[in-house]
Amino acid sequence: MLKIGWFSTGNGEGSLGFVKYFLEYIKKNNLDISLEYVFVNREYGEQQGSDNFIDYLKVNKINTITLSSKNFKKKNLNKPFFKYRREYDLEVKNLISSYDTDLIVMAGYMLILSDILCNEFRFINLHPALPKGPKGTWVEVIKYLISNNITESGLNVHVVTNKLDSGKSIGYCNFSYGNSNEEWKEYYELSKNSKKINYQNLKLFSIIRNQILDREKILLLFVIEEFLKNKHKLDDVFDEPNESGLFKSINYSSRIDAMLS
Repeated sequence: MLKIGWFSTGNGEGSLGFVKYFLEYIKKNNLDISLEYVFVNREYGEQQGSDNFIDYLKVNKINTITLSSKNFKKKNLNKPFFKYRREYDLEVKNLISSYDTDLIVMAGYMLILSDILCNEFRFINLHPALPKGPKGTWVEVIKYLISNNITESGLNVHVVTNKLDSGKSIGYCNFSYGNSNEEWKEYYELSKNSKKINYQNLKLFSIIRNQILDREKILLLFVIEEFLKNKHKLDDVFDEPNESGLFKSINYSSRIDAMLS
């Protein structure tokens, strides 16, 4: 059995959709995977999105742990950012330490982990860019791709470190977009005539976003399933300090494209 922990902020429909897809996938495929708990860095009553997320977890009898990072910040405004973030992660560590997990998934968790957590537990994160690609949120990544005239991108699942989107890649997939001049024409016209572009209103932005949405859940589940089949790879991935080790990131592009076709 592979025992999974899960970290999410739970704000949007995507966070809830991820957990639903995960649970449905392991049930449909009869996988020996257990979701031990979900940690949410919001508390009930903060936001409607996270409330819906927490409601779903409790209705489905999933162990749910909450600790508001917003409220923790308010209580520690007199402390340097680095100090209170480490203190927050120490409290989180104490909350999750009683659970026996092989792996912890970050899906829609909007905080960078400190070394207190990422040196103690095995975390993976789904990032909406290829290995060594642009860092940041999916909005920031797509804006970067368009503004730099890049016509191929992808996603990757990587080891979590205390540096933003910088851990070793475990698995990835790529896709192309913007092959038609029409898809770029709107952007080029706006970039000539406007100093400020609302990227999220661009047709090209939606095209890239949809390519990411089509693939992200599948990629994450393929990586988790690989660890289930070959549990020793957890040691290969997490015990090797960098990309120079024996483990090489797996390209799942063909398998995912076949599923989507």
